[in-house]
Amino acid sequence: MASGIIFALVFCLTVRPVLNAADPESSANAPSSLAARLFRDASDLSRAMHERPSDERNANDYRRALDAYGQVIRLNTDNYFSAESLARRAELLREMADANGDSALYQQASESYRSIIVEHPHSSFVGDALMGLAQIYEENLQDLDGAAAAYRELISYFPKSVLAREARAMLARFETELGRRPADVVIANQSTDRLSGLARLTNIRNFGGPDYARVVIDLSDQVHFSGRRAGNKLSIELNDAAVSSSLYGRRFIVSDGSLLKRITVSADAGARIDIEVVSLSDYSTFTLSDPERIVIDLHSAGSIAKPATRDVARGAARVEVNPRSTPAIARNETRDAQPRTKRLTAADRNPLMVLPEISEPIVPTGSVAPPPASDSAAATAQSLAAKIDAKVNMSPIKRIVIDPGHGGHDTGTISSGGMREKDLVLDVARRLKAYIKNNYPDVEVIMTRESDRFVALEERTAIANSKRADLFISIHANASPSRVASGVETFFLSPDRAPAEDLQAAARENARIASDKSTDKPEPMFASVTVGNRVSESRELARYIQAGLVRGIGAQSPRTAMNRGVKHAPFVVLLGAAMPSVLAEVSFLSNPKDEALLQTGQFRERVAASLYAGLNAYLKKNRTSARVEAVR
Repeated sequence: MASGIIFALVFCLTVRPVLNAADPESSANAPSSLAARLFRDASDLSRAMHERPSDERNANDYRRALDAYGQVIRLNTDNYFSAESLARRAELLREMADANGDSALYQQASESYRSIIVEHPHSSFVGDALMGLAQIYEENLQDLDGAAAAYRELISYFPKSVLAREARAMLARFETELGRRPADVVIANQSTDRLSGLARLTNIRNFGGPDYARVVIDLSDQVHFSGRRAGNKLSIELNDAAVSSSLYGRRFIVSDGSLLKRITVSADAGARIDIEVVSLSDYSTFTLSDPERIVIDLHSAGSIAKPATRDVARGAARVEVNPRSTPAIARNETRDAQPRTKRLTAADRNPLMVLPEISEPIVPTGSVAPPPASDSAAATAQSLAAKIDAKVNMSPIKRIVIDPGHGGHDTGTISSGGMREKDLVLDVARRLKAYIKNNYPDVEVIMTRESDRFVALEERTAIANSKRADLFISIHANASPSRVASGVETFFLSPDRAPAEDLQAAARENARIASDKSTDKPEPMFASVTVGNRVSESRELARYIQAGLVRGIGAQSPRTAMNRGVKHAPFVVLLGAAMPSVLAEVSFLSNPKDEALLQTGQFRERVAASLYAGLNAYLKKNRTSARVEAVR
């Protein structure tokens, strides 16, 4: 008996943390304890917030949930609830950081994870905390030293786990860089008195591949900037800006085999970012707000397309949008005499068998430029545009990137029945990918996300550019304050010509968590230049996609497929795309009838088949043009 007691004591004293946290809802702690009640209240706040669409949440919602979890942490009477509250707090901070692009929030999330490891070393949440730290340092902050340290700690805690094997592989990739590179952020003469009130350089992120790279410079406020190129190095000068202390001594992660070689930051009178690449052919820049950032696209010789403009000296002109000033009410919202939605039949299991053939695209019926003086002039202009497009489209399409909108904590629209836009569009995207692969086995199809994970808007475009895609299709579902709003619409990027109502649609998809600092502050601001985007080709692709949606979905449910037109709007996900690119809104989740149809796999199959029908018509036209040019 004595031996048994001693063994039990030794076992309890030497217990190690487990890799995965327990089910948050399965705590055995007494529900009547004060910690349990406070934790339950905090969880209710968080749950209620996440039941709303991501674009309807604001910073105050997050702060209330964070403060509620903070009460449990400060009380600190129950180790389980204290550790879990720290974990939940870190997750909320990461969500805010993802939405706002605020690197300071990533730092706060890291501190919360670190508190779990230090204060609750035997907690079942240690594994989650270590994984969260590694992800933040590698993916979000792109901090070489921070990521390496987190992976080493993960190996130390769980040496025999699968994750430890993955961590060792990551460390092996980092070792060369860790040994040979000095710090990328060099600080000199940043006087505290002089820096007060200046905008801060808070982080630098990069994405790309062998012949293309995108660098995103995150800022706390607007700055004036200028650029200077010297061979294969581009220098960006930020006037009257300071470098955040969180960047001191930082070494940035740069992918092996990419066009980008190194990013360095120095600070003296202001801040300067030096971007070194293997071979620089051309570059372009544009600026975005909420949060403030400068986006730089770099192309090597032989890349798929050179940027159309270069505006680095003064920053790109921008269009200001305030969604609060004008309600985003959709048009055509009155009830019309439409046939009732019919029941799905067995034929819907193979929608391509019953979809009408598309030989001509739909001409925009939404917001377009003012028409010419006569119909004959319009026909001549359209014919000329078609000839130009035929000349450009000489090579067949070989690679298509499909972008399912939203993902992870970014739910997108949530219907009254609880359907989330992120889940719907991922399902439709997978079905569209299957159609393309089955009918065009020689075409490579790449998804910006294959699972329920968050991908930054800037990264989605960078994926398409770095993969040298020939087409980019972003899939979304629409929403309106009016429950009778219905129909489909397809957008392409031409922001200088976008009217206010279409800017509202872009603002919804580009939505960030509101800062609540000032209700008068303009909401998202967009670049007003089309950077590296083939406008005429994107317009034509949008017409074909719109035709597929209207005719394909319309054969099943005419009201759901009401033609809302081909439109222009400055969606961030399309900015800088170097290939024909469109964004399709395939239905209204705010409409109960549309939602009921979309709950069924058969109707989602029809949506995917309708997208494919439009794309197929475009591909046929493209390949026919290529053959004609080859004969000539």
